[in-house]
Amino acid sequence: MESGNHIAAGQDNRKRGRALLQQDQDAERFDRILAHTPVLIYSYKVINRKIIITYINSNSVNLLGYEPQEIIDNPALWSSRIHPEDIELVAKIPERLKKVQPIHLEYRFNCKLGRCRWLREKHNPAINDAGEKEHIAICWDVTERKEAEEKIHYITYHDSLTGLYNRVFLEEEMHRLDKGRQLPISIILGDLNGLKLVNDTYGHGKGDAMLKTVSLILKDSCRRGDIIGRWGGDEFVILLPQTTGKKTAEISEKIKRRCRSACTEGVPLSLALGFATREKSVAAVSDILKEAEDSMYQQKLTESKSTRSAIVSALLNTLKTSSFETEEHSCRMQMMALEFGDKLGLPDSELSRLSLLITLHDIGKINVPREILTKKEPLSDGEWRIIKKHPETGYRITRSTEEFAHVAEDILSHHEHWDGSGYPQGLKGKQIPFLARIAAIVDAYEVMTNGRPYRKRISPEEAMAEIKKCSGAHFDPGLVELFIDYFSKET
Repeated sequence: MESGNHIAAGQDNRKRGRALLQQDQDAERFDRILAHTPVLIYSYKVINRKIIITYINSNSVNLLGYEPQEIIDNPALWSSRIHPEDIELVAKIPERLKKVQPIHLEYRFNCKLGRCRWLREKHNPAINDAGEKEHIAICWDVTERKEAEEKIHYITYHDSLTGLYNRVFLEEEMHRLDKGRQLPISIILGDLNGLKLVNDTYGHGKGDAMLKTVSLILKDSCRRGDIIGRWGGDEFVILLPQTTGKKTAEISEKIKRRCRSACTEGVPLSLALGFATREKSVAAVSDILKEAEDSMYQQKLTESKSTRSAIVSALLNTLKTSSFETEEHSCRMQMMALEFGDKLGLPDSELSRLSLLITLHDIGKINVPREILTKKEPLSDGEWRIIKKHPETGYRITRSTEEFAHVAEDILSHHEHWDGSGYPQGLKGKQIPFLARIAAIVDAYEVMTNGRPYRKRISPEEAMAEIKKCSGAHFDPGLVELFIDYFSKET
C-alpha cells in the first residue's frame, strides 16, 4: 500500500515536473516570439498615478535605442523622454484606464540617439498571475505616416513661396474667430506696391524675392499669436485676435518703417497697409476685412505712383553702375535731342516727352548681363539676341507705369530702321514713331563721339559722315538732313 502511494506520488511529481518544464519552455518560446515581433510590447503597473514598466520586449533597442533592462531599472526614464508637448496626453493614461476599456493614443518619443519618433499605442487592462492589476501596451512606429500627414497639412494650409498661411487657412480662421470670444479683433491688409513692374522688368524670380522679404518683415513685426497669411498674389492679411485699434496701428507703423528701410537687390519695398478693428460682436469678421481693404486701397492710390517712380529710378541707377549708360550720356543726349527738337518746332509737351524718352530709352538693358554690356570684343550671335530684347523689356517696364506709359511705344521702336531692317518689330519708314526716329539719330551720334568698350570714339565730323551714310537705311533721311545741317553749323 505504501509502495503504491510512493508510485502515485512519483507519477504526480513527474507530471508536475513536466508541467513546470512545459511552462518554462512556453515562456522561453513566448519570449523568443516577443523578441522577434516587429512591434514593441510592454506591461506596466500604475502606482501613485505613475506608470512603472514591469516588462518590455527586446524590440525596445531597435525602436527606442534602450535595452529592456535600462527602461525597467529606471522608472523615470520613459516619461523623461516624452516630447514636452505630449506629456499631458500620456499623463492622462492612468485616469482613462479606470474606465476598463482599451486606449489608443499617439505621441512623440525622443529616442536615445536623439531622433524623435511618433509612437502609436494601444493599452489594454489585464490581470497578472498574482492577481494584481497589470496593463499591457502594444506600440508601433508611425513616424513616416505622421510626417506624411504633417507635410500634407502644411501644403494644404501654407503658401508654398513665403511659408505663410494661405487663403484657405485664413478663411477658416476668420470663421472660427467669428464664433469665438476674441474681442477686440483687428485685421491688417497689405498690398505690395510695384510687384507687376518688377515682374515685368526682371521676371518673376525677383518678384518672388520681394514677396519673401515682405513675409519676413511681417513675421518680425508681429507677435507670436498673430496669424499672418498671403491672401493673394501681392496681398497679405494679418489677423490679430484680442488686439485694440491702437495696438494695431503700432504694428502697422512698425511694418511700414521696416519696409521703408528694406530693398531686394536694389529695388525698394513699399507696402500699402490698411487696418480695421471690431470692438463688439455685432460686426462679422468679413466686414472688418472689407473695411481694412478699403483703407488699404485709399493708401495705395496715394502711394503707387511714387512707388513706381522710385522703382524706375532704382532701375536707372542700377543700369548706370552696370553699363556705360551713365548720367553724363543721358545728359548729353537730352541736351542734343531737346535742342534738335526745338529746332524742329516741337511743342513743349512733345519736348517733355522726348526728354523722358531719352532718359528711359535703354532701361530695358537692366536685364542684360553686365559682362555683355561691358564686353570689348565683338558680341556673339547669342549675345546680340540678348541685347536685342532690351527695347521689349523697356516697353514692358514703362507700360506698367502710368506716368511713363506714354513713351512706351517710342522706347519699343528706338532701334527700328527706316528701311525695315531694325528690331524688334521690323517697322519701316513712318511706321516708326517720330520721337523714336529722333532718339535713334541722337543716340548714334552720342555713342560714336564718346565711344564704348566695343567702339573707339571718333570725331564729330566722322560721326556726321557716318550718319549721312546711313540716311535712308537706318535713319529717317529728312531728319538726317536737318540734323546735319543744324549741328554741322554748331560745331
